[in-house]
Amino acid sequence: MAPCDLQGLLAPVDANTFLRTCWGNNFQHVRGGQGKFADLLPWPVLNTILQQHRLDSPRLRLTREGKPVPATNYASYPANRKRPTQTIPRLRATDLMRELRDGATLVLDSIDELHPPVTDIAEALERLFRVRIQVNGYAGWRTSHGFDLHWDDHDVFVLQVAGRKDWKIYGLSQERPETPIWEGRLEDGDLLYIPRGWWHVATPLDEPTLHLTVGVSNPTGADLLSWFVEKLRANECVSANLPQFSSRAAEKEYLQRIQQVVSASWSSDLLKEYLADLDAKAQPRPRFSLPWTASPDVLPPESLSFALRWNGARRVDSEDKDGEVHFVAQGKRWRFAAAARPMLERLTLSSACSLADLSELSDAQTARAFVAELVVNGLVAVVDA
Repeated sequence: MAPCDLQGLLAPVDANTFLRTCWGNNFQHVRGGQGKFADLLPWPVLNTILQQHRLDSPRLRLTREGKPVPATNYASYPANRKRPTQTIPRLRATDLMRELRDGATLVLDSIDELHPPVTDIAEALERLFRVRIQVNGYAGWRTSHGFDLHWDDHDVFVLQVAGRKDWKIYGLSQERPETPIWEGRLEDGDLLYIPRGWWHVATPLDEPTLHLTVGVSNPTGADLLSWFVEKLRANECVSANLPQFSSRAAEKEYLQRIQQVVSASWSSDLLKEYLADLDAKAQPRPRFSLPWTASPDVLPPESLSFALRWNGARRVDSEDKDGEVHFVAQGKRWRFAAAARPMLERLTLSSACSLADLSELSDAQTARAFVAELVVNGLVAVVDA
């Protein structure tokens, strides 16, 4: 069974200890045991993805010795007969396999959008880190490295799904480093955490190897300051023209007023406010529940078994105001009658629940009408029971 949260990925290492002592500060290699990540992306699933999706560069690409392999070496782009200016990407399996046998590494971006177990772990990490998670896949067969020594602008969890791979980590450095601080081999089931900005390189071992990289693009101090400046734009002083043709005294007075505005708006809760704003504006991953959600009734008939899931991976903080429940989600402010609070709490705090669960908190007719409204507005998704 595939891991479903950070603790599952890191086991036997304790997740809280990792976040407190290692996250953002140091790399960590965790021995996991053979098959630990096998259910996240088995080879047959990768084959099916390649066969059934129209994948094109840069979503799917090949690299060899740090350089891209031209997409025309393994893909065709026949014209659309109805729209001659448009082309349709089609992989040429025979040519792609030849490139892989010759040492190319296959790179497939955003597998979290292509395979449910990877989607599930990405959403679990989004709830924890409060940012969008992207999971990429890398498959190699020979001894050529896909990428040269490099660093990423995001934190990375490397999950060794199958086979083995050698890694070198060089640490955080402004200049290209010469000597690694760690060299090791990832076995099937191992995890390697690499902080943002740390140089690293990986090399296959002349055997099939498959790993996933979970990218966590954590907000930085620059992101916080950019958000803070946007927050101040409504202030009259901040939005006024600069006094560039005024006297030196006027310039000094203007800068003092700006400083006062910044000081008055800066508080010890600013980081908390920023993260809450990220949660409020985060957009959910697309979910479809056809044919029901496109029908007038929106929900499946009561005779069918189905579950309901809050459509989003971020926390929802609500408040009571003027006899209503208010909260912000998906970039909008929502208002519901106070009687809806128990059902909202059940939906937002549970991974999934049934209509019968909600009917215990209200009458069945009201619960069904309420859920239908949430589904229409994209706040709740209908999923298999």
